[in-house]
Amino acid sequence: MRQITGFSGTRILALILAGASEAAMLYVGLYQNRVVRHLWCPVFGRGCETVADATFAKPFGIPDGYIAAALYAVILVLLLLGPNRRAWIWMTLTILVALATVANALGVRDMAHLGSYCSYCILTTAASPLLLWATWHLRHQWSTNKFQLRQPAPPF
Repeated sequence: MRQITGFSGTRILALILAGASEAAMLYVGLYQNRVVRHLWCPVFGRGCETVADATFAKPFGIPDGYIAAALYAVILVLLLLGPNRRAWIWMTLTILVALATVANALGVRDMAHLGSYCSYCILTTAASPLLLWATWHLRHQWSTNKFQLRQPAPPF
């Protein structure tokens, strides 16, 4: 019987970072649609609500919290697919994480112009370069067959 290995520490780190970012942005999106009445903003006081209510926070009329949550959900699905030979999965994963990193940096620029900051946005901004590193590292591990199919150890 053959088994697939592939849940390395790097992959678990990437899953945690993407999951935390998705949860944070979903929370912001729920506030933007007023499903949640107030955002708890542990570091910046009312800054989270100020940023979430800003005009730049609803591109195309869609709350950016939902856009980011959907992006991180796709990243999570791609991370969960695990190692395989389909290059399009890893190219897509790398492109999406790079896109999230750039979008987060632009969001911090917008917050600086506004003069208010959001703890959840800063969390995802801090996590995104680490997530990019982790996905790049995983892509390298999986492309070099570090996680190959292998036989389990004999039972004796």
